[in-house]
Amino acid sequence: MSAVKIINATKKYGDIQVIHGIDLDIKDGEFCVFVGPSGCGKSTLLRMISGLEEVTSGDIHIGDKNVTKMQPADRGIAMVFQSYALYPHMTVRENMAFGLKMTKVPAAVINEKVNEAASILHLEPYLDRKPKTLSGGQRQRVAIGRAIVRGPEVFLFDEPLSNLDAELRVEMRVEITRLHRELGTTIIYVTHDQVEAMTLADKIVVLKEGRIQQVGTPLSLYDDPQNIFVAGFIGSPTINLLKGSITDGKLSIPSLETLKLDVSDTITSLMSELIIGLRPQHLKLAKSGDLEVEFTEALGDISYIYLKTQSGDRVVVESRDEKLPSTSAKVGIEAKTSKALFFDPKTELRVK
Repeated sequence: MSAVKIINATKKYGDIQVIHGIDLDIKDGEFCVFVGPSGCGKSTLLRMISGLEEVTSGDIHIGDKNVTKMQPADRGIAMVFQSYALYPHMTVRENMAFGLKMTKVPAAVINEKVNEAASILHLEPYLDRKPKTLSGGQRQRVAIGRAIVRGPEVFLFDEPLSNLDAELRVEMRVEITRLHRELGTTIIYVTHDQVEAMTLADKIVVLKEGRIQQVGTPLSLYDDPQNIFVAGFIGSPTINLLKGSITDGKLSIPSLETLKLDVSDTITSLMSELIIGLRPQHLKLAKSGDLEVEFTEALGDISYIYLKTQSGDRVVVESRDEKLPSTSAKVGIEAKTSKALFFDPKTELRVK
């Protein structure tokens, strides 16, 4: 079993606390992604699981073992870093075999494991090459292969695609997804890229300032965010967040005067102001209005139109197969109000 359980884990550097009481269960064979902005604690938490960072308090279990005090080599994990960290004077085969040689694994076993990993990662033609002759994506596959040959219970990936260009990132996402499907091993993956998180994960853990904001499947976080931070972080382009006031059961948005939404009696009785979240695909352009077109992004069959309201707010609208308005043109918008999300401006929590 390679389930991972984190129990009330904290991390301090002197008087500075960077991880605050994390509780998390990751199932055996699950692909779990830690996501959040720079400095949110995702890499620190991964390093705590690996043993590269000591846990200040709390416990970490891998399978049926409490590994909190164990050395990294004894935890049954293999880690793939952002930098490939390959030995330039060694061939691909030698790089992949190096860790096993250090632990005195018989040569025949090493050869078998390296050949198996090379087959999984389509590296057979490159086994006798040096790293300098490989592309970035090939080097990253070698680094992953070095982890595979160890036969770990858990794979840990720390932003492994950050050094790759956009095309290679897409290619490697496909490779990592296929690898997980074939091996069935638990993977914990750190990224600041929410597109990577959405496309790779069975489970996403959204972190902010060392605290978990929400845990769930990619679609559950997208459709049902618990607070403004999660709503704004998951989704690209980001959700439109606009302030509104409630009068006579209707929510009016000063920056979108023509848009009024019905709100429940329960909400009306509790608050006089709300923040409304509207994703770009739930908006469409109207022929007349007082919103100014700042610029447009034409991406083929999808375009994004960035509008500026009279109050200075920005609103992004998704457009499909429509003639795009010119810069500085005046337009209006219509909303699919059934998809609107509401948040308390004081607590920033979702109001349902």
